[in-house]
Amino acid sequence: MSLRLARTLLILFLILFNPIPNLLHSQDFGYVKIETDSAGIEILIDGKLIGMTPLPFIALQPGIHQIAALHPQRFLWGNLDWLQTVQIAAGDSIILKPSFKILFSLQSKPFGAEIYINGEFQGTTPLTIAIESKDSSSVILKKEGYNDQFLNLNQFQTNHLQIPLVRNNQLFDFKQVEENEQKKQSHYRKLTYGMWGLSVLTGLATVYFKDQADEKYRQYLVASSLRDMNKLFNDSRRFDQYSNISLGAVQGCFVLSFYFLIKSVK
Repeated sequence: MSLRLARTLLILFLILFNPIPNLLHSQDFGYVKIETDSAGIEILIDGKLIGMTPLPFIALQPGIHQIAALHPQRFLWGNLDWLQTVQIAAGDSIILKPSFKILFSLQSKPFGAEIYINGEFQGTTPLTIAIESKDSSSVILKKEGYNDQFLNLNQFQTNHLQIPLVRNNQLFDFKQVEENEQKKQSHYRKLTYGMWGLSVLTGLATVYFKDQADEKYRQYLVASSLRDMNKLFNDSRRFDQYSNISLGAVQGCFVLSFYFLIKSVK
């Protein structure tokens, strides 16, 4: 092999595989390399197909570029292409390693379960989530009154998941008892307010009837005829009886309101 041929092959080898291509190429360009776990991934830059992996470093004009790696099964629901916007300056060398996200449609029975991925809250069911990897993603469904549901995504053959939740009977029964107790307390509070209102009304009635009884008695004392005296005296006694009845109602309402108040805070 001649020396000239050896030099030509060496330069060609360095151009294709040199990890720092800006030492050999023009400083007017930036360079990007896309590395994928599997070969045959289509690469688009700024919407134009560049080729399929593996690819050497690609020379790009300085500026902002959108780079896409197309999922080999992108026509199936749940398989997302990889997209990234990068800014390249002259002389830069960038290595990108695309990772494809997977979509899962999660539904629970009953619905409204909270979804956590790797400990972070995502939302409530029904919800569509995107994960980096089935192996590295921990998915948990939580709903009050039900056992936590841990999902191993590798065991599912579909991306549309319907997850039945198992009720925690002990917790659910305790919650039911607590809710019933809260309803009772709320009911007793309403009764307390009602008794307070009745106490005010019967108190006002007591004052009114007592004033009427006193007024009739004063009129009785100055009446000139026996007939008027008898009528005014009877009216005074009648209003006095009403006043006593109202006073008893005030006392009864007060006792009941105190009882209901104790029951409402028990």
